[in-house]
Amino acid sequence: MKRLVRTPWPVVAAFILPSLLGFALFVVAPIAMAFAISLTNFSGGPRFRFVGLANYLLAFSNDKFLGALATTFIFTSWTVALQLVLGLAFALLLNDKLLGRNFFRGVIFLPNVLSSVAVSLAFMLILDPKRGPLNMVIRSLGIRAPLWLGSEKSSLATIILVTVWQSFGYYMVLFLGGLQTISRSLYEAAAIDGAGSVRRFLSITLPGLSPIMFYSITIAIIRAFQVFDQIYIMTGGQAGGGPAGSTSVLVFDIYKNGFSLFRFGYAAAESVTLLAIVLMVTLIQQRGQKKWVNYDVV
Repeated sequence: MKRLVRTPWPVVAAFILPSLLGFALFVVAPIAMAFAISLTNFSGGPRFRFVGLANYLLAFSNDKFLGALATTFIFTSWTVALQLVLGLAFALLLNDKLLGRNFFRGVIFLPNVLSSVAVSLAFMLILDPKRGPLNMVIRSLGIRAPLWLGSEKSSLATIILVTVWQSFGYYMVLFLGGLQTISRSLYEAAAIDGAGSVRRFLSITLPGLSPIMFYSITIAIIRAFQVFDQIYIMTGGQAGGGPAGSTSVLVFDIYKNGFSLFRFGYAAAESVTLLAIVLMVTLIQQRGQKKWVNYDVV
């Protein structure tokens, strides 16, 4: 019988210390600094004073902040739902032995590796109300072409669709990996028992994919709350972020207050609030996963 050899603590510390230092330097320290700045009226100069929770109270009494927060929740709800539904639908479709399925998998996943800035610039040209090729085709059919990014009614929906188009391939790949781990014998046994395709999907596929689903939901929500590139490139040049501020999400409002208006204390308070919201949503998901996530090996 082999004896277990304990690794000396200096060796363990030598391996862990670089990661701990990096985490402390690039994660803990910036968060602590942001919280400290949020308690001041710092505007970039040498003179600033402690104001306590005044920036937080000002934010939650500010219509622009509340509007940006509401827009962020709307953007997050739609993008997360559409990304997961489309990712799962295409994963189920391309999991079967179809002709050219590897090609279609690569094509669908490809936009995810492209720069969001490049994608945003490309869609700005495609969706140009006057010279965009999409509107030219629509007008040639005798249909009134929409303004897309030029209207407060359609600008946010347009950015949501562009974001979903670029990102849902990532979740498709995750679901494809999860489908590969589900034993085929379970489907065969269910078919013998007379279970239809819907019953097999609800009783076998979804429970088998629940760990992947939990991870995908968590990552999708965090990424959606942090959206900035698409907003800044496609509508950020307009005052307030999009027509009449219709696409001003929380991160864009933080950027505007911090780097355009130089209200660093107020912007830091907004960023700490965003961190708290994301942390709270993540903790709620972590608690709720016990009721629906199945980690049993299938």
